[in-house]
Amino acid sequence: MATSNDLAVNKKTLLYVGGLEENVDEKTIQGAFIPFGELVHIEMPRDQLTHHHRGFCFVEFEEPEDAAHAIENMNDSELFGRVLKVNHARSSSVAREGVWAHAGSWYEKSLKENAGEVDSMIRNEKNKTDQKKEDDSKVDSKKRSRQKEVAYVRKTGELETYVITEEAPSKKLKTES
Repeated sequence: MATSNDLAVNKKTLLYVGGLEENVDEKTIQGAFIPFGELVHIEMPRDQLTHHHRGFCFVEFEEPEDAAHAIENMNDSELFGRVLKVNHARSSSVAREGVWAHAGSWYEKSLKENAGEVDSMIRNEKNKTDQKKEDDSKVDSKKRSRQKEVAYVRKTGELETYVITEEAPSKKLKTES
């Protein structure tokens, strides 16, 4: 069900005005925005405890062109010593959802789009690792080396350990003379 504010948002006639000074009221806003066109409504949300406005308001114009002129002229202008931010107001449903409302669906979409690429990268890395293991085992079988660990105590009382690699003697073919 669409509210009147949602309809105004869709027609681009509802503006957000932020950066308001504490002493600004509806009459001041009306005086600042009436030169751009006929105003339908001004809403200034108030704090429940202090009953002061919360530093922003919504201004609804009769025509979208009037709202566009107000944005062009009033955005980044100064009112009571404060710089105003004037933009088209967003839908209230967007404001309630929050910034991360669609993060999960974006992540899933991104995974689907990049799944093939990531899978091929993983397969390539696995193939490289498997190939390296095969190459290493071929080299080890060719070397046929033995490793000995030798430990002894130095005169100072420190224990030192060394690993000594010995290559196995290669077999020589006997030739008959």
